[in-house]
Parts: sequence; structure tokens; C-alpha cells
Amino acid sequence: MNRTTKYISGLVLFVFVTTIFSCNLEDFNLDKLSEHHGVVPTLFAPICYGTFEVEDMITGPVADGFPIPSDSLPIVSISLKKTGANFRSNALDSVYLVTHFTNDTPVNIEFGLNFISASTGLPIGQTFHSGKIPAYAKDFRIQFNLGPVDQDNLMDSSDIKLSFNLSSPDAANPILYKEVKNTLFTIKISFYAPVYLWKISK
Repeated sequence: MNRTTKYISGLVLFVFVTTIFSCNLEDFNLDKLSEHHGVVPTLFAPICYGTFEVEDMITGPVADGFPIPSDSLPIVSISLKKTGANFRSNALDSVYLVTHFTNDTPVNIEFGLNFISASTGLPIGQTFHSGKIPAYAKDFRIQFNLGPVDQDNLMDSSDIKLSFNLSSPDAANPILYKEVKNTLFTIKISFYAPVYLWKISK
């Protein structure tokens, strides 16, 4: 055996031994793939998206010196066109409506969310409440769990209606309207659900 052959053989042996002793052998256990609970993919789909300027959401004229109250200042409700969503299946135990909210304003924001019926144009089902979203919050995540009735209402809806309220973070030092009117907030709504593939045939 010449020197080159010995070198290659030694290198192969070294790599083999290193692989055996440095890797977690459980990672190579292919039996795990046959377990029902081993792999649970996730179904995800965007539903609607929008960016809004506060000044465009106010009904009627407001003076620059108007203080935003610390309890609540309702602003215009908006309706966002919903993309198609059809996800009722035995393979889906849970469906979640997820909102990512970016608040680029100096005030707190909260919203109520309703599904709007495609046939009547009226809200259907319950109102989902966001709770308070702090001033300047970035990509603030809010999750709503959808039961079977909620899932049907989402599929039967054409729009999602959002009703917003503003509030100053500090009652003793309210934010003035002039500090808020040219600021923006963004909302992104999607749904996701874990898919239990072994239930599809049931």
C-alpha cells in the first residue's frame, strides 16, 4: 500500500470515527418518522393587512391642543377585505387568528375585531378584543383561539371589521392630538393551525 492510499484510508477512518462519536445517534432514528406524533406541520395563511395614519381615522375636526384621554378615544372603524379561507378538516384540532400590530404612535391603542357576513354585511359571532397595545410597540403579537363556530364565521365572512380606541399612557400628562395625528399604526392578520396528518383519512 503506497503512501497516498494509506493517507486516504486514514482520513476515511478518522471521519467515520469522528462522525460516530460526535453526533447524536438519535438524530438518525428513522423509526421516529413513523410515529403519529413525530411530525406536525403548520398551516398558515395571511388574511388581511393595512397601515393607517391617525389623522385619517378621526371623524370631524380636532384641535391640535386636544388632549387624548387616558380612558378611551374612539376613532373610525375600518373594514379590511378578507382573502379566501377554507380550513375545516378532521386534521385541524385548533385554529388561531394571529394579529401582528406595530404601534408607531405615542398613545396606547386597542381594538375589537368582528367578522362581517358576506351575505348580510353585518357582524357575525363574537367580538375579539385585543387588550391594550402600548405606545411604540413593534410587531406586538395577539392570538385569538377560534372554536368551530368562529371558524365557520371566518369562512362565511367577506371582511374583517376593526374598531379602534386611543388612550394616553399617563392620565396626569395626556398626549396632545398634534403629537399623534401624523403617526401611523400597522396591522397584519393571519391564521395558523397545526395539521395532524394521520387524522385526514378519518
